[in-house]
Formats: sequence, C-alpha cells, structure tokens
Amino acid sequence: MRHVKSEMVGGSGGQPFDNYVPPGDARIRVIHIYANEYIDALQLGYLDDDGELALLPKVGGDGGFSYQFVLDDDEYLIGICGRHGWYIDQLCFLTNKRRSETYGGSGGVTEFNIQVPRDHEMVGLFGRQEWYLDSLGVISRKRTPQEIVREANPHDLQLVEGIGPKIAQLLVEHSILDLEDLSVTSVERLREILHEAGSHFAMADPTTWPQQAALGAKGEWEKLARLQDELNGGRIVM
Repeated sequence: MRHVKSEMVGGSGGQPFDNYVPPGDARIRVIHIYANEYIDALQLGYLDDDGELALLPKVGGDGGFSYQFVLDDDEYLIGICGRHGWYIDQLCFLTNKRRSETYGGSGGVTEFNIQVPRDHEMVGLFGRQEWYLDSLGVISRKRTPQEIVREANPHDLQLVEGIGPKIAQLLVEHSILDLEDLSVTSVERLREILHEAGSHFAMADPTTWPQQAALGAKGEWEKLARLQDELNGGRIVM
C-alpha cells in the first residue's frame, strides 16, 4: 500500500532515518517516548501476526525519562504537534479521538502541527536522529473503505462546545461524520437538521460549531480551547 510523507520539521543535525513503520498493515498500538529537555527518542509498538505486542528498534538517543502513549482498539494516529529548534523540543500525538499530553521541555522557537491527508492514518515516522530527535516527519497511508465506514463514530463531534451524545449521533445520521465534515456544513443546514429532529434539539445553537470544528480538524486545540472559554456558557448540550 502506497505511503505518503509529510513535510519534515526540526534541525538539520544527526543521521537520517526513514520508513520507521511497523511491518505489513500493522497499526501502531503504543508509543514509548523518552524525553527530558528535548525528545530524546521514540519507539513504536504494534500487534504482530499472533496478536502479541512487538516493538520496533528505538530511534534517537539513550537519555530521557520514559513515558508511553497507548491507543485504544478503535483509535489511530492522524498526526503530531509540538515545538522545535535545533531539536524536537516538545511533542504530542493526534488521534481520531484525542490529543495526547505534551512530552519534552519548554524550549523550541517554532510551533508545528503535521496532520495526515483526509481519510489517511499515520503509520510511521521519518527524520534525523543522534543524541536526540533532531527532526521528524509523518508517514501515512490511505484508509480502506471498510475502515472509513467503521470510522463513523460521533465521539469526535462531542469535542465541540454545545454538542453532546444525542446531537452527535443525529449529525452522524445526516452524514456529518467528523470535525472536518462539520467544519464545512453551513449553520443554516445545521439549524435545519436540529429543527427537523424536534423542539428539544431545536433549542441548541449551532452558530459556532463549524468554526470550532475547523480548529479541531486542523489540530489547533489550544485555539479551540480559548474560543470555547470565550463562548457564552449557557448552551444546551444534548
């Protein structure tokens, strides 16, 4: 299956590494992160043919405190974000369900956010490494139609202020499956869907939903949080 590479961010030092990807179509199930002031190293884990957890060799140096980010059975990676200077100073992981905590130090002069193309998932990394991770890029593959069908999960939509489980399910029933779909849906269409569902749903105000969804779809979680803090707290969540 054809892999797609993103841009690479970070410094120009260290030695290049490429195609840091689990074998076959195995999905990443755990990421071991070694970090302190910088991101020292990463190690990807996946399920082998026997259903046992297997680890790829570590990329990067030997220092740093050890952390791990474990993905749920129905969860997959869609990108990375953080800050970099000469090295990767901070790193977090974006999935179809959430954003990980931020690992690393407080430095880095440039903020980055790399997300895979629509209907793709992140399957590995490439970059440069030596004592630390000098630079990183994302390798992705297109999801199969069967995987995309299974993706119809209203969980992502509930990241938008004003949308609870009932409204999220209602949107999914109208083919608004994720934040990107919601970001390009007009407010008028959203009001129409809510009104057609009954007076209880019609009480919800979708005015800012596409704006919020656009930030979430781009992985701009801090901007989304600031916007939600500014919103009137009187919205009905269903």
